[in-house]
Amino acid sequence: MDFSFLQEIGLTQNEVTIYGAVLKLGSAPSGRITYETGLHRSRVYEGLNRLAEKGLISFVKKGTITYFEATSSEKIVDVLEEDKQRIDEKIQKAKAFIPQLNQFRESKPTAEAYILQGVEGFKAMRRDSLKYAKKDLLLIGAIARENEVMPLFFEKWDKERQEKKILLRTLYKSDARGKPLLGKQKLAEYRYLPQHISNPAVINVYGNRVVNVLWKENYPLCFMMVNQDIADAYRKYFDLLWKTSDKE
Repeated sequence: MDFSFLQEIGLTQNEVTIYGAVLKLGSAPSGRITYETGLHRSRVYEGLNRLAEKGLISFVKKGTITYFEATSSEKIVDVLEEDKQRIDEKIQKAKAFIPQLNQFRESKPTAEAYILQGVEGFKAMRRDSLKYAKKDLLLIGAIARENEVMPLFFEKWDKERQEKKILLRTLYKSDARGKPLLGKQKLAEYRYLPQHISNPAVINVYGNRVVNVLWKENYPLCFMMVNQDIADAYRKYFDLLWKTSDKE
């Protein structure tokens, strides 16, 4: 019979070999078990002791010789039940510490960063904004580029934005004046940054995300940071710029 399945309940390979030999022999001294298994004598003694500790074998002295034999096979289930009980106790202890562990983790700054490349990467970012923008999407240094590069996608995205009632607040660069789309969107507000404020990236702020978008002709490259504190800091920066920017 193949006893290898016993490894699944935590027995080592040597313990499985020894236990199988004891079952086969019925009652035997360690020397006979050593011969049957082909293992080194010290390994057999170690294995027998561990099996005895687990309650899978018992021993009795007959004169000066110790004989080993397997206990009832139901003990295997008992071993698993005992393991389960120990695991359940560990789970309960772990649950008790979870609030403290979370408090410690949350006290440390955490952030994620992603790079999204090309038009498809930009589209993925825009879809992400529909998912995570709670009430508004802020743009700083916008150049009205995406509606020119991907007009069909932009039209569909903007329609869904309006359906989700996400307010689009845009601070355009001063040289974006006169772009044909400006002023035609619903649920949208926009102003123009002062001419002396310039940034090569268009900054997107929504939810707990800040995305810097660099345009190289028609190729966008998006750098996304996921961190609530950073996003909130950029919102304050946006509000400050909004107050000092021109409506027309």
